[in-house]
Parts: sequence; structure tokens; C-alpha cells
Amino acid sequence: MFNSIRVRASFLYSGILCVILTGFSAYLFQTVRHTLYQNAAGDLRLKAQEINGIIDAYAEMDHAELPSVSQMRQFLTQRGEFSGGKEVINELWAKDSRSLGLAGDMFRIVNLHGQVVLRSNNLTRPAEKMFENEFSRCKGGICFIEAPLGGSSFYAINYPFMFSNRSEFVLQLATPMAAVEKVLSDLLMFMSGGVLFILLMTVFMGAFLTRRILRPVLEVTRTANNISQKNLGVRITGRAQDGEMGLLVDSFNQMIGRLEKSFTHINEFSSEVAHELKTPLAIIKGELELALSRPGLRKEEARVMSVTLQEVDRLTTITKDLLLLARYEYRRDVFNMERMGLCRFLRDLCQHIGVLAQEKGLLLSLSVPEGEVLIEGDAVHLKRLFFNLAHNAIKFTPSGGEIRVSARASGDSVRVDVTDNGAGIAPADQSRVFEKFFRVKKPGQEDLPGTGLGLALAVSIARAHGGEILLESVLGQGSTFTVALPVLRS
Repeated sequence: MFNSIRVRASFLYSGILCVILTGFSAYLFQTVRHTLYQNAAGDLRLKAQEINGIIDAYAEMDHAELPSVSQMRQFLTQRGEFSGGKEVINELWAKDSRSLGLAGDMFRIVNLHGQVVLRSNNLTRPAEKMFENEFSRCKGGICFIEAPLGGSSFYAINYPFMFSNRSEFVLQLATPMAAVEKVLSDLLMFMSGGVLFILLMTVFMGAFLTRRILRPVLEVTRTANNISQKNLGVRITGRAQDGEMGLLVDSFNQMIGRLEKSFTHINEFSSEVAHELKTPLAIIKGELELALSRPGLRKEEARVMSVTLQEVDRLTTITKDLLLLARYEYRRDVFNMERMGLCRFLRDLCQHIGVLAQEKGLLLSLSVPEGEVLIEGDAVHLKRLFFNLAHNAIKFTPSGGEIRVSARASGDSVRVDVTDNGAGIAPADQSRVFEKFFRVKKPGQEDLPGTGLGLALAVSIARAHGGEILLESVLGQGSTFTVALPVLRS
């Protein structure tokens, strides 16, 4: 699947888009987070300034009329430990803190001696530890920290200020960031869902669009797969495409045109050469036979002429086979297809093959279905096909062996096996036995007669009938050639 251009293009575009969307989402998230925390820092600073203003107001109020204010001022200016009036001060400060909206915030005011002079009622011990640990890194100036506390996140400010231009204090104020974290969490979920949705849509839309873009390529592929030596005149004539596809179609059509000319030239050349060789070979054969019939020939002369005559016969056979092979592969009109019964055909064929098998001392057996199996074929050429297979089996099976011909119908095809228990074929040679002029040679064995074209002719005849030939062989145990042909439905 991943070798498909359509799939790889879809994943490539989706991957690029994923990187872009992820980068943009991360930038957007960080920007929003920074903005929210900047706003929180501004709010903290504003609250700290308001608290500082309230504390400064205590110094200007008439402490004679408000004893509690006097105690507050005394409390803030006390250098040492202050023990009295703390409840009054807390009550006074609580009123001011409520007016500032500090109900959810935690704060404390620390003097230069590190003593806490004022704290909010909700300030817990863990919060004080957080103030002590985190603000210890501040060097006396205003600073902000972000720290977790009790499963929640807080944002805090360390704010130094002066009281009555004499006493220095530090206000430490923390506000919960639950609302900010909720906004960020919702934003993160929204962006994650959005990115995932966009990527899924991109994959499906990319696959759809890529399929439409590559549709002309698929059409070219289908047309190319249907072109063979049988129909080299076929051309791709699809509707006008874009420039690149038009160039591809034109180049492909031109290539098929060149192949058609080449195949035609080869076919004509092979046919003409084979045809032209027949006449001089016939003349040579006739002259040799005439010379051998004359009396008074010396023994050596007769031997030379006999060997030459044998080679002429071999050349004549090769020429006939080459002519037949060219006609089978390039001229389908030589086949006279008709409805025929395969079982009866095999019975008649085995009567002729049985004579050859009997001469070599071989046993020939035939097994066919009880009912007739109908096929469409040319009886003359099918006889040549099966005769070539049977002749090879007889040639490579030693005396006393067995040749079996069997047919079995299966679905829309019928399979005819020609099996022998002869020498077999080596695995290295099995893929080449159907090549032209290839002959199996065994060490220490003299060459058997043949042209090396019999199996090539058989394959061409089988293909012309819409079938194929398969081979199974074990060296030293024999071979089985299987011819598969389509069956006619009555």
C-alpha cells in the first residue's frame, strides 16, 4: 500500500500540514499563555500598589479619633516583637482586604527582620513555605513566581515598599490561576481536536484529490496492460489532459508505434528467412540423397554425405519450427478455433503416442473424466502441443518407465497433466526450459535429437488458446507438465 504514489502523497501532505499546524498551535498556545500571565502579573502589581496605598493611608489618619489606626501604625513601625492589639489590627485589615477583592488571594507582609507582621486569614503553612522558598531568590526587588500548591497553580508577587519613609516591608501576594489554567486547558483541547480533525480531513481529501489527479495515469496503465504482441495497433486515445500527462501519452503511443514496427519487421524477417531457406535446403537434401544412391562411393565419402544429410534434415526441422513459431506468435489467423471434446481428443492422441512409447518399452496410461469436457481450440495445433510434451517425456524416460496423461476439470478450466518418471529437470533449468533453443544437458550424456523449440511452440499454442503451461519436476524422479485451458459452458 505504501508503494502507492497516492498514499505516499497523502501522507506527505498530511505530515507537512501536521508540522505546520503543530508549530502554529504551539506558538498560539504560548502566546495566549504569556498574555494571560502578563495580565495576571499586572493584576498582582495593581493589588500590591493598592495595598501599599492603604497602608500608607494609615500614617495620615487621625489616630486620636481611631485607636485601631494608632495600633496599626504602631504595629507596622515596631522594630521588635509586637504582642498587643493584634486582634484589633486583623479586624481593621480584614475590612480593607474585602474592599480590594482579595478573598481568594493569600498574602503576608514581612519586615526586614523576616518577621511576618500581617497575613491573610487563609494563608496556610504550605503557602508560607512556598513564599519562603520561592522568594528567597529575589534580591530585594519586584519579582514574580509561578508555583504549584495543593494541586493548584498560583502566581505570586514579591513587592517591597516603605511605611512612613522609615520602615521597609515586603508584600508577598499570591493569586490562584485556576481560571487561567482552565482557559489554557480548554484552548489546548480545542487546538488538539482541531488539528486532528484537519489532518483527518486532509488525509481523506488528499486521497480523493490525488486519485483524481492520478486517474489518467491509471488509465494509461490499464491500456498498457492490455497491449501485447497480439494488438500492438492499440493506442491511448483518452480525453485531453494537462501538459505533463499529454506528453506521457504521446511518448507512450510513439513507443508502442516503434515496437509495432520492430515486431512487424522481426516477424516478416523470420518468416521470409525461414521460407527462403526451405528451397535451398530441399535442393541440398535432394542432391545428397541422389549422390548417396550412386554405386561405387567410398566409405568415407558416404559417411560425410550421411552426416551432412542429417544436419540438413535438422536445419529443415529448425526452419519449419521457426516459421511456425513466428506464425503462432504474430499471426493469430492461423488458428481455426472450433468447439471440441477434449476427452475424445486425448484418447485419439494417446493411440498415436502409444506407438512411440511401445517402441521404447514404456507404459502409457490415460485418465480422463467420464463426461465430456468441451473447449474451444484448434485440434491440429493442440495435437502438436501435446505431442511435443509427450515426445519430451518419452525421450527423457528410460526403458521400463511410465508415461501418464490425465485430465481433470476444475471450475472454469481443465488441466491436462503429462507425467513421466524419467530423469527430471534440475531447479536451475526449470525456469529456462521454455526458452527458444534451450536444451537440458546432463554430464556424461550424449545430446538427444531435437531443436530446442518444441516447448516454446507448445507455450505459444497454449497462450493462443487462452491457457498456460506449468512445470513441476524433481531431479531423478520425473517431471509433470500441466496444460491449463479454459472450459466452454454448455
